[in-house]
Parts: sequence; structure tokens; C-alpha cells
Amino acid sequence: MMVVNKAEAKILLLMATPLVIGQLAQTGMGVVDTMMAGGYGKFHLAAIALGAAVWLPVFLFMSGVLLALTPYIAQTQGAEDPQRARVGLMQGLWLAVGLAVLAGSILLSASHWLTFFSLEPAVADITSGYLSAMAYGLLPALLFQVVRFFHEGHGLTRVMMALSIMAFILNIPLNYIFVYGLGPIPEMGGVGCGVATSIAYLFMAVGAWWFYFHHQDYAGYRQAWRWLAPDWAVLWSLLRVGVPIAAAILFEVGLFTFIAFLVTPLGTDVLAAHQITISYTALIFMLPLSLAMALTVRVGYLHGAGDTDQLRETIKTAFALSIILGVAVAVITVLLAHYVVNLYTNDAQVAAIATGLFLLAALYQISDAVQVTSAGALRGIGDTTSVMGITFVAYWLIGLPAGYYLCYGDISTSGVWLGINGFWLSFVIGLSVAAIGLVWRIRYRFFNGKQLQA
Repeated sequence: MMVVNKAEAKILLLMATPLVIGQLAQTGMGVVDTMMAGGYGKFHLAAIALGAAVWLPVFLFMSGVLLALTPYIAQTQGAEDPQRARVGLMQGLWLAVGLAVLAGSILLSASHWLTFFSLEPAVADITSGYLSAMAYGLLPALLFQVVRFFHEGHGLTRVMMALSIMAFILNIPLNYIFVYGLGPIPEMGGVGCGVATSIAYLFMAVGAWWFYFHHQDYAGYRQAWRWLAPDWAVLWSLLRVGVPIAAAILFEVGLFTFIAFLVTPLGTDVLAAHQITISYTALIFMLPLSLAMALTVRVGYLHGAGDTDQLRETIKTAFALSIILGVAVAVITVLLAHYVVNLYTNDAQVAAIATGLFLLAALYQISDAVQVTSAGALRGIGDTTSVMGITFVAYWLIGLPAGYYLCYGDISTSGVWLGINGFWLSFVIGLSVAAIGLVWRIRYRFFNGKQLQA
């Protein structure tokens, strides 16, 4: 599969570049939260670590369900069926509202279920306040995701990039104002990070929908604009594709974030170092993820158009690009580990632990790039159930138990073997297993005549 078709590489990179910048900007808001909280104090940094461990999987699961819109819209473009695209957008809105109610109830009840974990009272209070603040930004965030995936399904990625950059820039002064206080706005510490990010999401949602109602490419959609009642057939079609996407995302992200709760017995310094490394790796993961998202659109379009030969060329090229990208990210991570960690914290103990975790993170970059690229190709044809199954086995039945054993050396947390390093070694194991399984699925679906089957 290591073949680079220059024409396809150009198409993928042109599509992926705005996605990379936009994804980096959105993820960068979480990085700003981490840095601001780290500068305020390590209890606030630890609270943001736990808050992110809840917010990220909840938000990504909901976004994953809505991500079904991207291949849906791309296939309507390949089949030249604008009416189907219009219906898909409206049903995406209904999904977003329902998902926001469900996820919001989880975040707003944090003060109750956080009591089940062994947390210092100060950390628990800050975490609860942060999640409550983030809950108010959930609906705007999901409404943004709906129109974003609609735009991306049309190949219009630059506008989302611009909005994401502006939101990232806006989030910086908002963070400073709400964390440290300004004028009548009180000092909120880590909770202020949640307030700032929610406001930034509202800005993104308003901007994205303004673009929809003003861009010339959507004039035909607007002429026929009207609120549609829930179409249960379309909703079921989106859920059938989207829930496995969301589950697969949750299995991977959940492995990273759930560990924040499993390592609480190791102390605040370890938890803070874990959050720093998660923050960095989430940022660099946007590079292969954006390539995978571009691949989903391209595969969806070619699948809708019935162009099998070109579809195969696209996948081969994407795999070659993913491996090159994985190698480059691994090298950069090793070379810059010390410098990046020092941007997050001045605490010497936390920095020392985090630097070691950065080196372990470099080990799985190729596997991560390959598995997410494979998942992107399979999403393009709606083959999402297999991705869900493979990632569940790789991350939760193999990776998580291996990490727990490597960390504690026993079923209890009374002793320590490799500590937090054990969990990060398990990421290498889980992602490698996922990459092998998904590559096998790619070969089966696209390279033996099966790719056009439903």
C-alpha cells in the first residue's frame, strides 16, 4: 500500500490542511485551559485534568454521532442529490439538540458522581464547577459541529478553519479574564477556563451558521429552507453510522482520559503530568486525524460516484502519507519534549514526570496515524461497526488491562510497579493492535472487490 499518487496526495493535502489548522485551533483551546490552570496552581491543573477526562469523551462521543453527516453529505455530492443533503442537515440539528440534553445532564450532575472518587475536596470542587460551566457551551458546540460537518461534506473547509482560529484567539483573553478576574468579573481559577471555552463555542456556532445563510454555494438550500419534523428513517440512518463512529472515538479517547481517574492514587503530581502529556498528544493527534477526515470526504465522494479504481488510489496514497506523518511527529516529540513541558508548568517534579511520558508517547505515533487513517477510509463508505469492534477489543480488552497491570503490578492499587509509565506503554500496545486490525479490514473492504457493498 506504500504508493503515492501525486494527484491524490495533492487533493488530500489541500483538503486536510485547513482541517489541520482548524482542529489545532479547537484543540488549542484545551491547551490554553491547561496552561492557564497550570499557571494558577497545580490543584487547578489537576482539576482541569479530571474535568477534561469527562468533557472530552462526552463531547467527542456526541460529535462522533454527528460525524455521520460528513460521509452522508459527501455521498450526496457524489450522487448529485441536494435534496438528500438538505434533509440530512435538518435531521442533524434534531440530533444535536437531543444529544445536548443527554450530555448536559451528565456534566451538570458532576458534584454528585465525583464523590465516588478519592479526590481532594479542593480538586473536586473546581472540577465540578468547570464541568458545569462547560455544560452551557455544549449546545452551541454541537450546533457548530452539525454545520461544520455539512460544510466539510461539501469540501468547504477553509471557513471552519478561519472560525476555529478566531475562537482560539478569543479564548486566550477570555481565559485570562475569567481565571484571574478583571473589573466586575470575579477571579474563578480553573472554573473560569470552562466559562471562557463555552463563550468561544457560542462564537463559533453563530459564525458557522451565519456563513451557511450567506454563502453563495448554499443559495439553493436556503431557497427551500424550512424546518422539517424529525424524519425517523434519516435519523436512524445517521445513528446507525454515527453511533459506531462515536463509540470507536470514545474507546480510544476514553482509554486516555479514564486513566486520569485510575492514577489518582499516584498523587497530584502524576495526575498533572498525565494531563500535560494528554494535552500535547491531543494537539498533535489533530495532524493524522485531519488527514483521516479529508480521506472520509474523498472516499465518500468517490463511493457516491462509483469510481472504484480512483478510490483505491486514494487509500494507498493516504496510507503512505500517514506513515510519513507518524515518523515526523515521533521525531519532533522526542526532540522538543523538554521545551514543550516547560511551557505548561514550572513545577520541577511535574515536569520531570511529563518529560518521560512524552518519550513514551513518541513510540505510538506511527500506529496512531495508521489506525486513524484506516478508520477515516472505512467511515467514508459507512463501515463503522467494524471500526467500533476492533477498537473496543484493542483499547479496552487488551490495552487497559495491560496498562493497569504494568502500572500497579496487581489488581489493587496498594503497590506500584511501573506507575504512570505502565499506562502509557499500554497505549503503544492498544494502538498497535488497533492499527493491525483496521488495516486488515481495509484490505478486505477495498482490495478484494467488497468496497461497494453496503
